[in-house]
Amino acid sequence: MEKYDVIIIGAGIAGLGVGGILQNKGFKTAVFEKSKVVGGRSRTFELPGGWRVDMGTHCVDQGVHSSCAKLLTELGTDIPWSHNLEGFMFYGEDGKWKPMMESFNLGEAERKELNELQTWIKNASDELIDHYDNVSLTKLLEERVKSPKIGEFCKTVGMVQTTLTESDIISAGEFIHIYRDQMRVSKSPDLPFDAVRMPLGGVQTMMNAMAEAYKKRGGALHLGTPVRKVLVGKGGPAELVTDGGSYSSPIVVIAAPIWNVLKFLDMAAMDQLAPAWAKRMRECEFETSASMGYTIGTKVPLFDDKCYLSAWRVPGLGMPLQILGHTNFDTTIAPPGHMIAFMGACGTPAQVGDAAFRKKTLDQFWVVLNQMFPNMESNLVWKQDGFTIGIDGLSRSPGMTGRYRLPVELPEVPGLYFSGDCYLGRGVGMNTAASSAMICVDAILSKHGK
Repeated sequence: MEKYDVIIIGAGIAGLGVGGILQNKGFKTAVFEKSKVVGGRSRTFELPGGWRVDMGTHCVDQGVHSSCAKLLTELGTDIPWSHNLEGFMFYGEDGKWKPMMESFNLGEAERKELNELQTWIKNASDELIDHYDNVSLTKLLEERVKSPKIGEFCKTVGMVQTTLTESDIISAGEFIHIYRDQMRVSKSPDLPFDAVRMPLGGVQTMMNAMAEAYKKRGGALHLGTPVRKVLVGKGGPAELVTDGGSYSSPIVVIAAPIWNVLKFLDMAAMDQLAPAWAKRMRECEFETSASMGYTIGTKVPLFDDKCYLSAWRVPGLGMPLQILGHTNFDTTIAPPGHMIAFMGACGTPAQVGDAAFRKKTLDQFWVVLNQMFPNMESNLVWKQDGFTIGIDGLSRSPGMTGRYRLPVELPEVPGLYFSGDCYLGRGVGMNTAASSAMICVDAILSKHGK
């Protein structure tokens, strides 16, 4: 078998990012991916008739200023971006959609309180954020917010950031970090999310660009090659077993989520070599976010706002709401004049994984969606119901963000590294994976730099 300096498992954002940077630093690398296409959970599907549908709402927080954009630059490539997000629309109990600030109808004193909170967040130091990584959003709001309206606003923003359903399980540190960095690149305090964009043509545009950049630098990309076992010893990674044969390398980077790692990494050996880490990995297996809902294609736009549609609780459903009209930002992904919309209700992994609960909820949700958009059913071209457990990797809950996140390296197993949205990194969704990739590379270069 061919020899490599570094073997990477997983051709998502983190795996391709680590591989591409290391390849440019003089390492001979190979990426092994079980699927026949790159992307991992960042995928776009082609449907007949000119529809390009992402597997979820792949908004890139901060857009051209994001960790994803920085990683693309590190790889020597770039992509076209969609129109930016122009705000939030909230759904009220009166059955109407309203712009974010109009929806909360803040009085003068409440507006002042929100401005003071935003100023405090914008000026937050990394050390302050580190302190709040082990504190819930609920506790932060108790400390700093008096108005119930502002409290609900922050909870809704935190839910959109993390896809988590309760403020008790949202890390205050991650809430502050994401909000702070959003405001630092936004045009107005009233629009702290206006830098959000999507890869034009779907998230696969970004993944394909990363894959091409990796191969251009000489990286070996093995698609359709699942890794069955990673064996480890005191000296580090010992053997990587695939259906096509076995490989060995002094450095192995696992760029896969926890629930997959537990299936192929030699956990019996890890129990002996790094028992505290192995215990935490198992404890974190189901610590993630989940959602269920519909992706639909319609003959005409159901709404034309370039906004994220949301609500802390959906009337008649009691679950948080996330809706994105993808074609309002990118007209290249559907036939002219048509719409693709993602409509999700956030739940816990236990709820979303329960087939009976899911069916009942999806049926109720469809009724509610028809009330929200009375012209939806008559203009429907297709719809696809679905659910996802593991949307954003390791849940961004208290004690699971910042320095509390699973590490990218283990001193007990030299040469074994981790990267992705379950490990050390910051940001919304894909940005966590991108930042983790760059952190992982720095860790490798500090010990094995050429």
